Amino acid sequence: MRYAIYFCPTGDGALGRLGHDWLASSTDAPELPGISAERRNALLVKVRRYGWHATIRAPFTPMGNVTYADVRRAITSVAHARASFEFPMHIHRLAGFLALRPCVDGLAPRQLAATCLKALLPLCAPLSNVVMDRRSVGLDADEIALLRDYGYPYVLDRYRFHLTLSAPATEFEEQAMRQWLAPRVAELPSTRVDALSICREVMPDGAFELVERIPLCAPDMEYTP
Repeated sequence: MRYAIYFCPTGDGALGRLGHDWLASSTDAPELPGISAERRNALLVKVRRYGWHATIRAPFTPMGNVTYADVRRAITSVAHARASFEFPMHIHRLAGFLALRPCVDGLAPRQLAATCLKALLPLCAPLSNVVMDRRSVGLDADEIALLRDYGYPYVLDRYRFHLTLSAPATEFEEQAMRQWLAPRVAELPSTRVDALSICREVMPDGAFELVERIPLCAPDMEYTP
């Protein structure tokens, strides 16, 4: 069992509908010229598994005595102390893959992620040496230290709010995806981050499922670039 804390766009909003259309695996899936259905599925298989989301706290295994109520209590405490915020999004190439990112980086998403990270730290089981060794490949010294201390390397000053669009792709594939996505992303209203979603992976390598959405309840604040 693993839990993760995500921002999950609601299905009735423009961003949620974009994710639904983009990740569709049926005959409703968009056609991408030059990319076969099989290849498109390969590019999206991990995105579908983790769901349409932005990571706030990466997936973690709770310690043996930790219950869902403990996780919920920690996240509710964070959510009740944080205000919602919003920003426009654009298509961005992040670490070799396409993602939706805020047009301007700012403090609000990074602070929210850092608060969740620290609130949940006492509930997280440490990584085994085998997992540490496997996940350390390709990381720099600072990222390895973050992985050791927090169980994930892209936290605190390495954190980047994003919604993953695909696995790394060729230049041609990336261009084909951009052509479908760009006009739709341009029409999106500003994204409002107004809740923390607790998601759960029941079986190893299984899909993450939404368990509960907890609203951010503090008075609204202006997004600070």
